[in-house]
Amino acid sequence: MKRLCAAIALLAVLLPGLALAAPQDKAALSPETRKELNNFFSPFAASNMANFDQTTLTDEALLDFAVWSCILRPDPALKRTRGGQDIVIPSRVIDDITQSTFGRTIKKHLKSQYVESLASGEAFVFAQVDSLRPGDDGTFIAAGTIYYTGAGETIDPQASRAQWKRAGADVRVQGTFTGVLKRNDDPRRHWTLLQYAVKDAQ
Repeated sequence: MKRLCAAIALLAVLLPGLALAAPQDKAALSPETRKELNNFFSPFAASNMANFDQTTLTDEALLDFAVWSCILRPDPALKRTRGGQDIVIPSRVIDDITQSTFGRTIKKHLKSQYVESLASGEAFVFAQVDSLRPGDDGTFIAAGTIYYTGAGETIDPQASRAQWKRAGADVRVQGTFTGVLKRNDDPRRHWTLLQYAVKDAQ
């Protein structure tokens, strides 16, 4: 009887703490946040970003990511050449993207602007976040899946696998990824990626 009473007393102490800890084990991932993070991670997938942390992130990787960000979502304000097939990306735009996304810029640009061809006739690669949980020191850990489709295929990258299947779309898994992020509010609310790891599908 004494053991039973002790067990009940222990549960009475632990259960309130467990109830408080449960919501913290998994960060809220609303449809809006999921869409925001899908859009955030898709340029990493499209640019085939390699694994990195704060000590291994290179200027070349920063440039590749920023260029692909501009190709995936070309700003109407960017100058077009070759009948609209190419975009001209000033180095300051590259710096704005990398500062916002990684918290740093390229140490020294080799050009004042970069002329890049808009993606066409290539596989469409994108990412979807499957989970988000709190990390250390105010960070979050996201995990997700990288998908791709054939060139010219039109799909909704925010849709589910079941929806793609019903639509007859050929969407395949390229790999999975994890990322350590931090939420920043200055000068505007945005995510900064601190670490990234990708694994190809078997």
